[in-house]
Amino acid sequence: MVDFKRIVIPVDNTEDSKNAVKKGVLLAKLLKIEAKIITVNDTHQFMSSVVLEEKLRKDASAFMEEFRKIGDEFGVKIETELIIGKPVEEIVKFAKGDDLIIIAHHDKAKGIDRFMEENVSRDVVRNAPCSVLVVKHK
Repeated sequence: MVDFKRIVIPVDNTEDSKNAVKKGVLLAKLLKIEAKIITVNDTHQFMSSVVLEEKLRKDASAFMEEFRKIGDEFGVKIETELIIGKPVEEIVKFAKGDDLIIIAHHDKAKGIDRFMEENVSRDVVRNAPCSVLVVKHK
């Protein structure tokens, strides 16, 4: 059996991510391990506005704080971290071999867009150095 040391929960500001956080926190409680919520801001490559970048950082801090409070409800201490970079690369780099990543799957693209659009959960599964649990939308 693989012993997980930490659950890593990459999030964005969606209900799907909130659902993944709930599942991750419950599993962390059952396994008696730590959990860390991360979000990756990749807008720096598209923007040069310091004001807009700061607003996005504050928005990310606000929704991550809301998600952290889910841990409080379950009696699990959750740490949060905002990372700058490309989501898939940063999530994979952040995870260690003894982690478990719990990530929401967003499947909103249709047709040809489905093949052209980056799918973070799919690419994390392909590249992660650890096990990944993908939480699908209800």
